[in-house]
Amino acid sequence: MLSVVEPKVSARELIDSERVVTFFQPILCARQRSIIGAEALSRGVIGVEALSRGTRDGRIDPANLIAPKDLFSMAADEGVTLALERLCRTTAVRSFAQMKRPEDLILFLNFNAAALEQDRDSMNDLLEQVRTNGLDPRSVAIEILESAFTDTEHLKGVMEEFRDRGFLLVLDDIGAGHSNLDRIPMIKPDILKLDRSMVHGIESDYHRQETFKSLVLLSRRIGALTVAEGIENEEQAILAMEAGADLLQGFFLGRASEASLFGQSDAPARVDRLARNYKTHMIRRINLRKLQHRQFTIIQNQILCDLGKSPTNDFERMLQCTIGSYKNVECVYVLDESGQQITSTVCNPMLPLSNKGAMFRPAPKGADHSLKEYYYVLLDVELHKYTTDPYISLATGNLCRTISTCFRDSQLNKLYILCIDVLCE
Repeated sequence: MLSVVEPKVSARELIDSERVVTFFQPILCARQRSIIGAEALSRGVIGVEALSRGTRDGRIDPANLIAPKDLFSMAADEGVTLALERLCRTTAVRSFAQMKRPEDLILFLNFNAAALEQDRDSMNDLLEQVRTNGLDPRSVAIEILESAFTDTEHLKGVMEEFRDRGFLLVLDDIGAGHSNLDRIPMIKPDILKLDRSMVHGIESDYHRQETFKSLVLLSRRIGALTVAEGIENEEQAILAMEAGADLLQGFFLGRASEASLFGQSDAPARVDRLARNYKTHMIRRINLRKLQHRQFTIIQNQILCDLGKSPTNDFERMLQCTIGSYKNVECVYVLDESGQQITSTVCNPMLPLSNKGAMFRPAPKGADHSLKEYYYVLLDVELHKYTTDPYISLATGNLCRTISTCFRDSQLNKLYILCIDVLCE
């Protein structure tokens, strides 16, 4: 634990005596079973002797460390934030260059956006530090808290300068409550870091999972990688990977450590174990989906068999008699060849009624479904069967999929479409 006692030291003292140390937290790619990057996180050190001596195992006593939040709060109070920023960057680049690490490891370096506005020479200063320490700018990722910048045009110019010099660009805290997504197309980042708020609770929150997936899809469409921050357990890691995250970061995969101890962490073993468990999880999910599709095909064929033997005016009665036999079927209805609904929406009486408000109600007989994908994709692409992605049903407000298929009646051989709404797992 870092010190929570107010240190008897000023930020100016820490800067003048260079009592700042850099810790590095691993950023991993489970699919490649490797550590891709290391985020530099600065700590203040109480006492010169603590910085030089450390402890028997090479660690500085946590009681002698000042947490980043407290450190920068002290600097802000004393008006020395820019000087602290420069010292932290200098220390981070030097420590990264000196530590034992893979040659292709990426240094993730935080920039305070407000300091970027005030310190117009920060980019040249960083470039000099990188070159002095024998690093390639292409191995350094500039991580900007994207919400904290007020001068958007200046931000764009600074980021273009960083890119021109070879640095990677990272937008941090994407998905946080104050996130400004309009800056993504303006800056064109190489990496998006999804905020820990997007990961916390993802195990049991479908809406959070889908929002996470949407941000990952956005990242892929613009050619950027995605880092999921704040991973605290294996389930979160697996779900983030399933949702498409390229890289992972968090306490579960590795805590921040001093440069001398970075290569001694158990992060490689953790990511190897995670990769194996992710593969097992995905095989289980695929087998479950296969089983569900077989079950839905059986249900569909049974209903089609009954409809095929029934006259058109008997379709609705037949659906009412059979729907209660299928516990995962929410409702069924039939469309004609033009996409008009020719039966009522027959809801399963075995399922509880929705209480989500007046806008969620079953479509009536005569409703037009011609612009619904389960109608026009099925007919226009000439598929035998079509299954939609999960969506919120306007009939009930529940999460469902619609399975549609064509059939012909027994009397006039007219074409109809059977639609079955099934609850998602």
